[in-house]
Amino acid sequence: MQIHQGYGNVRKFFNSENASSYDSIVHFTTFGRDSSWKKQIINIITNQGSVLDLACGTGILSSMLTDNVVMMRVIGLDLVFDYLRIAKKKRKNFLLTNGTAEILPYKCECFDFVVSSYLAKYVDIKRVVDECWRILNHDGTIVFHDFTYPKNILLQNFWRAYFVILKMMGYLVKSWRVVFHELCQVIRTSGWVAQMTESLEERGFKNVSCKYYTFGMAAIISAIKP
Repeated sequence: MQIHQGYGNVRKFFNSENASSYDSIVHFTTFGRDSSWKKQIINIITNQGSVLDLACGTGILSSMLTDNVVMMRVIGLDLVFDYLRIAKKKRKNFLLTNGTAEILPYKCECFDFVVSSYLAKYVDIKRVVDECWRILNHDGTIVFHDFTYPKNILLQNFWRAYFVILKMMGYLVKSWRVVFHELCQVIRTSGWVAQMTESLEERGFKNVSCKYYTFGMAAIISAIKP
């Protein structure tokens, strides 16, 4: 299988040097909105069942799911092993897998929910959607969240100015320099919302929904496997 170019960005952006600071960086750089966006994901997970958290990273979303949804079995998968080590330190009972979302090491129809935060811009969306379809039970729900480039011109100006500031910060926080310098371009060119919506509908998912948050700077797409 040909590896998606986003794989290289993940390997370049996330590593042992910045794993321990990820939680504080994501909270700071999103002005605390990260937890609000993740709460919107949790609001979609209304029933008990098994959840696969794709690109679980340090376990922020997995922890929130475990704390807020009763009788929920959460399994996390991430490409970067150093991030999984941080997640395991948080919760010894976390079930974690080191792997890629494009080839999931799980049997067919074994999860009730698949959720993900900040993954979509890095992967071959069609392959991920196909894999999610395979492992989801009937009536299973998929929920993807990521950054989006705002459509409003004033907000675009704010966005660009903010990333100029982040690039300057990268010279002080060296472990995040590459991310702060290149993430803006990755987000602007990803087109993940349109690709995800199209792939979900083509694969046969129903009730495909897309909602934007924080003035169009983030989006959450959800759908149900009939």
